[in-house]
Amino acid sequence: MKTYWLKFTTKSDSTFGKGDGLAGLVDVEVMHDKYGLPFLNGRTLKGLLQEECANILFSLKEQNLKVELLDEFYKSAQHLFGNPGSSDSDKSILHISNATLPEDLKKLIEYELSRNKKICSSEILNSLTSIRRQTSFDEISGAPKKNSLRSMRVILRKTPFEAELSFTKDPSGLDLPLLAACVKAFRKAGTGRNRGRGKLVSVLCDENGTSEKHFETFCEKVML
Repeated sequence: MKTYWLKFTTKSDSTFGKGDGLAGLVDVEVMHDKYGLPFLNGRTLKGLLQEECANILFSLKEQNLKVELLDEFYKSAQHLFGNPGSSDSDKSILHISNATLPEDLKKLIEYELSRNKKICSSEILNSLTSIRRQTSFDEISGAPKKNSLRSMRVILRKTPFEAELSFTKDPSGLDLPLLAACVKAFRKAGTGRNRGRGKLVSVLCDENGTSEKHFETFCEKVML
């Protein structure tokens, strides 16, 4: 069965948060593995794509798309993402791995860590991230509010990630065109993504590299 990849590059500081921090260091920590390599959880990534899918379907409905074509897109959305509380018959066929650094870069870093004992995972994490601090200000006096200083670890811009997209069944109908549109629309992720952080650009790839044909099919369908 054919495998695809979702590849994206951060365009602004990004925090793929793990839900807690480290006392005395950061209030919000990024998700990272034992080697110190940051990643975006696959379930979170799938949820973000599903959110983009819902936005696309709403937009298509507002455009008064032909009922038959709209139904086909809704069917593909169910194939890809399933329904809340779905039964075995309508579970999602799409599985998404964690989005990690490119495999060749991961292997190189892991090799260096195993070979050079002077390098530790915290140094790797610090080389790929930075810590940003912010505080709240009183609207009347303009002075910083007490105990409002917060620190957040961020993944540096221009950091590449990739996630494997696999299927339990062969995609059919408009599954891949809709998925390609969701990937194109996926432009933000992580903590603070609605406040300027977490900007990214993403592409859908197959074994031959970036694949635009499925998105072109999507465009052809909705422009009829």
